[in-house]
Amino acid sequence: MYQLQQSTFVLLILTALIASCVSQRLKPCPGDTRGDRRCDFDSTHRVCAKIGIPDTSFWHFTGQRNWCNSVGYYWGSYGRMPRCPADKPTWCICKWATARWIAGEGCNNSVQFDCDATDVCNLKASYTDFNVNLRPAHDCMMQKCPEQWARCPEVGAYSSGANRAWP
Repeated sequence: MYQLQQSTFVLLILTALIASCVSQRLKPCPGDTRGDRRCDFDSTHRVCAKIGIPDTSFWHFTGQRNWCNSVGYYWGSYGRMPRCPADKPTWCICKWATARWIAGEGCNNSVQFDCDATDVCNLKASYTDFNVNLRPAHDCMMQKCPEQWARCPEVGAYSSGANRAWP
C-alpha cells in the first residue's frame, strides 16, 4: 500500500513538472506555415531552426530537398504562404533531422535555433526519434538554448521513435 502511494505521489510530481513546462506556451516559429506556426503539433516537429538561409547545410546532412520559399498548402490561416521565406527563414524541423544536421555540421554558428519557439523540454526528454540518436541535438541545444534547457525537468526518456537509451 505504501509503495502504491509513493508511486502515485511521484507520478503526480512528474505530471506537475511536465504541465508547468507545457504551460509556458511556445512562441510561433515565424517561417512555419502549418497551423498556428508552433512547434508542438506532432511528436517530432519540435525544433524551430533557421533553415531558409543561403548556404545552409541542413538539406545536405538530412538528405531532404529544399522546400523553403515554396507553398505547402497546409491547414490554418498561414497554410498557403511560402514556407521559411528569406525574411522569416525558420521552420519547425524534426528532432531526427536536428540531430543529423548537427552530427554532420557540428554545433557552430551555421546551426541556429529560435529557442523560445523550440520545444526544448520535449527534445530534452527524447533520446531517439525515428531510430536516430538525439545526443548531438541534446549537446547542441544545451549550448544554444541554456535558459530553456535549464527550465526543463529531469525526467525519464520519451521516444517518438525507438530505443530509450543512448547506444
